[in-house]
Amino acid sequence: MSAKDFADRFTAKGCAILSAAGSFLKNEQFGSWAGTGALTCGAALAIYSLNKILSIRALNHGTRAIFDWSKEIVLVTGGSGGIGGETCNLMDYQQLQGVAAKIRREVGEPTVIVANAGICRGKPILKAEQKDIQVTFGVNTLGLLWTAKTFLPALASHNHGHFLVVASQTGYMATAGATDYCSSKAAAISIYEGLHSEMKHVHKASAVRISCISPSHVQTAMFDGIQSVPGMASLTPQYLAKTIEGILKSGRAQNLVVPASVGLSTLVRTLPDWIRVFLQDSAAGAFNNLKPRDDVAKSSEVNDEK
Repeated sequence: MSAKDFADRFTAKGCAILSAAGSFLKNEQFGSWAGTGALTCGAALAIYSLNKILSIRALNHGTRAIFDWSKEIVLVTGGSGGIGGETCNLMDYQQLQGVAAKIRREVGEPTVIVANAGICRGKPILKAEQKDIQVTFGVNTLGLLWTAKTFLPALASHNHGHFLVVASQTGYMATAGATDYCSSKAAAISIYEGLHSEMKHVHKASAVRISCISPSHVQTAMFDGIQSVPGMASLTPQYLAKTIEGILKSGRAQNLVVPASVGLSTLVRTLPDWIRVFLQDSAAGAFNNLKPRDDVAKSSEVNDEK
């Protein structure tokens, strides 16, 4: 059944149910206001349900995917500080190829990839050094592209697997003091959208799941010193990990902003400029006292060890 036929059938059934409910409630006992209120609530529920169903269908290209978790090999980038077993400078494409080859020899071909690696220097553009900006885009943007180029070909060739991009709420609205970071996360969202489309139209691998999760502030050392501002929610790494696990185990591609309370961030670019500026003004102090780890020095150390 095509998406159009599915939508037509769903809408027709929904309208019939709502019409019957409205007729039932619009009587002397409940009054016309009850029927109108029920019809309005029912219509809103039907629209919400239809939107959710069509989004799930679109994100998964109308195909079903089966994952056998006793056989899947999961790779998480950005976990070498406490989870992963390999250290790799994702900015270095050739080094990544070497690490990938080692993983394939010792473990096997990864079928589920969580592109989690990221860095935030937390400096205004005019105060940031050249290396700050280079490493931010090197890890958050080029590193994501190199990860996709390294591991997605196997997924596409087998029409099986899941590639999840960890972006950020800031990818939808830049915040003072972290313009380069916000820009790199906006790029991550665009990369996700492009890969999602290319899997279907270029590689004909519609069963490969491409997902994106854009969290608000996560309580890690990378954001040590960040200030709470309106519109920001604070998440534990455990909460975010559990949410990612839920996406992967669902077997479905998803595009989430977490928590749901900050989901309106995705609408910022559709709102009038005065609202965007007001929201940016409210969040302007978030990165004033950020004390990030010196990942710039660490990335240099990795290069020196090659």
